[in-house]
Order: sequence, then C-alpha cells, then structure tokens
Amino acid sequence: MPENSEEITALVKRHNKALSHALQILTSQLEGFKYSFTNLYNFITERMNNPLKYSFKEGKMGCCGSGPYRGIQSCGGKRSIKDQYELCGNPSEYLFFDSAHPSEKANEQLAKLLWNGNLDVTCPYNLKALFGQK
Repeated sequence: MPENSEEITALVKRHNKALSHALQILTSQLEGFKYSFTNLYNFITERMNNPLKYSFKEGKMGCCGSGPYRGIQSCGGKRSIKDQYELCGNPSEYLFFDSAHPSEKANEQLAKLLWNGNLDVTCPYNLKALFGQK
C-alpha cells in the first residue's frame, strides 16, 4: 500500500459521507429526485479483508503484475517496465486482476449488488427498484 494510504482512505470516507449528504439534500429540494448509491470502498474493503467469504482465494494480491502484491502495473510487459511479471493460474480466485482493476468475478459481484443489492449495500434504491423493475 502507498505510504499515504491512511490519508487516501480518510479522503474516500469523507467524500462518501459528503456525497451521501448532498444526495439527501437534493432529495428534499427536488421533487421526484431518486438515486442509487453504492459504497465501492466498503465493497472492496470487505472482500479484501474476507476473501473466502466471497469465494476468492486472494483478496490483496493481484492476479497479474510484479513487485509486492503484484502491485506494479507490468502485466504483459506494459508501461516500459522490464521486470518479469507474474500471472496467476486462475483469475477468478483473485479480487484484483492487476494493481488497478477488479477481476471479472469481482465486477460480476458488484453488478449484482448494484442491480439487486439490499439497502445495506445499495441505497436508498438498488438499480432494479430505481428503474421500477419487478
């Protein structure tokens, strides 16, 4: 993790709190205003800390890359990085594909939560309810 990860985390949490507050204000000011909010930080953090609970073998290391946690974006030898990169055998076992992107499996889990997640995850409406689907 970057040296300033605590500062970044604090900023993310402040942003999410401020955004949630702003959306609540808009709801009171704009008749008929509806929205859906999903806390991506909580989604990722929960899976990083409890990968097995979400059917991942690895929650903190990328499937492809080099360096600590395969966190250097070198997958496929890109970005002028000459270091040898490593590629896992089964990307669906990993929360992250590389240092910046969730795996296909993680994106599928997120899509399902956005569409049909409970109010603990996506609020005040999931997308299915927001779009009026039954």
